Amino acid sequence: MRFIISGILVALSIFSFGQEKGTVHNKNDLFFYWGYNRAAYTKSDFHISGEGYDLTFKDVRAKDKPTPFSFEDYAKFSNISKPQYNYRLGWYFKEKWSVSIGMDHLKYYMRENQYLQIEGSVSESASEKYAGEYDNTTHLVPWRFVWFHHSDGLNYTCIELEYNFKVYQSKDKKIAIEALANAGGGLVVPKTFVMVLNEGVDNKFHIAGGGPSVKLGARFSFFKYFYLEAAGKTGYVWMPKILVNNEKTAQAKQHFGWVEFYGALGFNIPLSGKQKSDAQKP
Repeated sequence: MRFIISGILVALSIFSFGQEKGTVHNKNDLFFYWGYNRAAYTKSDFHISGEGYDLTFKDVRAKDKPTPFSFEDYAKFSNISKPQYNYRLGWYFKEKWSVSIGMDHLKYYMRENQYLQIEGSVSESASEKYAGEYDNTTHLVPWRFVWFHHSDGLNYTCIELEYNFKVYQSKDKKIAIEALANAGGGLVVPKTFVMVLNEGVDNKFHIAGGGPSVKLGARFSFFKYFYLEAAGKTGYVWMPKILVNNEKTAQAKQHFGWVEFYGALGFNIPLSGKQKSDAQKP
């Protein structure tokens, strides 16, 4: 994480050198965007325990699950929340600094039929098929043994502090390019499906943990009020309270790193009247 933060500070120094004076925004302006993402995840240990079993699956691999592109799913208003999406509402408390709140709807799927090291035990009362002691031995793990996904969203809901600066602006101020960097932190509110020992439950939404994130990106503004944003974002989440069943008679936990790339369409909401010209700014 320190390496990532150092990289952002270096990038800001490079981008800031020789940048044009002035900004695209005014203090107190608002902004909103909606977009879609692709994500990837580090390996993680998954610990799960309940009546008659206590197991840790090591170095579990996972993937995202984007909705295949179609106008119906990505542009029709009633379906826009089906894919992996991002949204954010923010406020410029200074011309180059903003604070925002929003959600990254990431989908996390454990890959099926992995060879994994397993530590722990299963009693015969919990499962005759999978009963036994597991002492860091490697097994093919079929999906009915253990499989899970945060498929109705990993749902990283966070607050971000962001710095924007202008790289280019046309003379009529209708077109502008900005660079941006931010840092944030928040909660993970997944809806998790868990299959363990041949029993599956699609759980309710639940605060399972949280973590920090950082982002680097660019924004292309047009007609003053609209913009396209593209960015890369990475973070780490700790999830000590994953629901296994809604009765809470079992529990699971894991922690992992993630990275996403997204594109979004947004708009600015001026609240401060006309923007100052560069000549008027100190």
